[in-house]
Amino acid sequence: MPISVSNQAYIFLCTVAGGMLIAFVYDLLRVKRRAIKTSTAVINIEDFLYWIAVALIMFSVVYYSNEGEIRGYVFVGTVLGVVLYSLMLSRFVIKSSLFIIGIVYKVIVTTWRIISYPIKIVIKILSIPARFAKKYVTKACRATKRAGKNRIAKARVWGKILKNIRKKI
Repeated sequence: MPISVSNQAYIFLCTVAGGMLIAFVYDLLRVKRRAIKTSTAVINIEDFLYWIAVALIMFSVVYYSNEGEIRGYVFVGTVLGVVLYSLMLSRFVIKSSLFIIGIVYKVIVTTWRIISYPIKIVIKILSIPARFAKKYVTKACRATKRAGKNRIAKARVWGKILKNIRKKI
């Protein structure tokens, strides 16, 4: 069954939009990789998940716009969408995303410093009595250890005395 020209134009524009969406998702992945350093294994997993997302995006675009029929202009529209997005919007999206991430990071760090400052002061104040307490507890532990050794030594002496008494009896 032939498809009208207006329907073909609609399908073509949907695939261009799908290609732009694919490029946008890739830019999000690039921003994430610049903001957070990851290992090669994690990058490989991210790439695998990206290609699964690309497959799902293209499947949904083709399914909803063309009822699942794949035609040549679908591929052309997708590639054109990726190229248009890369030329027109990619730099802006990456730079603005990194700028926003930088601002959010600075706000979080500043907020954390403001919140943790009173806690640091309290810890410094409490560390002075804690040092004295540690000093006295350490002395008490040493004294207890010495006393225990003396008791063990006395018990050994009494054990020898009782052993000698038993031998004599």
